[in-house]
Amino acid sequence: MTKSLSEWLTEGEALYNAALAEYQNIEAQLDELEARLAAKKTEVNQIAQVIGKPPVESNRRLTAQLVEDHGPNSVPNSPATIARALTGRGLGR
Repeated sequence: MTKSLSEWLTEGEALYNAALAEYQNIEAQLDELEARLAAKKTEVNQIAQVIGKPPVESNRRLTAQLVEDHGPNSVPNSPATIARALTGRGLGR
């Protein structure tokens, strides 16, 4: 028996909602862990200062978010444009 389009969409919505809830749960856990890590770093550095040890350095990865502008002046996302960017040539034609 085949599913109707409506059934596929309903199933897709359920999968999306479950994945989104899990993502938000993990994100909340990360926020809590980052706060705990910052507090522990402060504690370690206070102890290090008292006993003459160097402070701990954060070696956390930086995160970035790409913001894409699809307006009239946006750079086209074509293989040629990507190749020019990778080789260090200008993006203009």
